[in-house]
Amino acid sequence: MGEQWLKKTLASGVSMLILLRLRNAPPEDAVAGTLQAWLKVLTYKRSWEQELDQVRFEKAFMRLAETCDHFPTPKQLLDVMPKRVQKELPERVLTPEQIERNAKKWAEIKAQLGGFRCNHKHASR
Repeated sequence: MGEQWLKKTLASGVSMLILLRLRNAPPEDAVAGTLQAWLKVLTYKRSWEQELDQVRFEKAFMRLAETCDHFPTPKQLLDVMPKRVQKELPERVLTPEQIERNAKKWAEIKAQLGGFRCNHKHASR
């Protein structure tokens, strides 16, 4: 279920490469098996997120289409895949209650440290 987007993306990319008539492209009767093999290799010990990875797959297939004379392997796809764009953390918005609680904690810490003095002695030369 969660791999449907990946299956469609692979089918689209592999189909494009086959249509380019690259050397060693699989014959028509082996396309389904080729797609299954690619999916198995690309999901072995890896997980993909559509939001982060679909565009990466699409760009990698375009890069292969631009540069390959022979039908590529899944490894070649991974080698040309752009780096993942990391999700940004949402800006943290504190509620008025959290702000007040944090201010009280800081006041307590300052009060505890208020009488603390560092008795660091400098060695004279």
